[in-house]
Amino acid sequence: MIEFTLSKINLLILVVALFSIISFFTLNVGKIFLVGEVRQELEKYSLTLNGMVIAPTTCDSKPFAIPSKFVSFGNNVFYTLHLSRAPDPLGSRLIFAASDIRSPETVLAASSLATDAEIRVYDLVGGQVVELGELEDLILDPQAVPPRNAFYAVKTVIGGQETLHAFPCAITANSQTCFGNGSIKEQVSQYLVANGGRAFIC
Repeated sequence: MIEFTLSKINLLILVVALFSIISFFTLNVGKIFLVGEVRQELEKYSLTLNGMVIAPTTCDSKPFAIPSKFVSFGNNVFYTLHLSRAPDPLGSRLIFAASDIRSPETVLAASSLATDAEIRVYDLVGGQVVELGELEDLILDPQAVPPRNAFYAVKTVIGGQETLHAFPCAITANSQTCFGNGSIKEQVSQYLVANGGRAFIC
């Protein structure tokens, strides 16, 4: 009787151990795949923007819609995307960092673009355009209401100096606030003119 009980206890221990090992493996593999997917998305933004900057054009612009979520092993992972600028030996660096919305202090993945172009990042505060300083975050949240699920990039060249502008906007199935009459792009353009700069020409 004691041997039978011990064998059952050993079997239970084995099952628990196997479950723990499989769960640990699944969670860690899921996290690795998630980080890889997020990094791939962020590097896509960096590569596209780098192509805009090095292209022989005097003006270029493009909206970037960000995913509403990432999926890891069937689980939805909601996140916020942070854009900021920092100094770099080349000139400036635009940094992309994605954080899990459940633990904002944890960065899932990051990517950056180093360029000799000037980088300027803007936000909307109370409906007014505000230029952010170095290492100040522009935060995009695709789950917010109203959504902030896109950013717009504009490259300008004035007097030989390239500048890359980035600001938030929204793209939904029925509308978008990125460009056009009354758009955020138009508001940033007006902000530049009001502060001694030039309006966007593209």
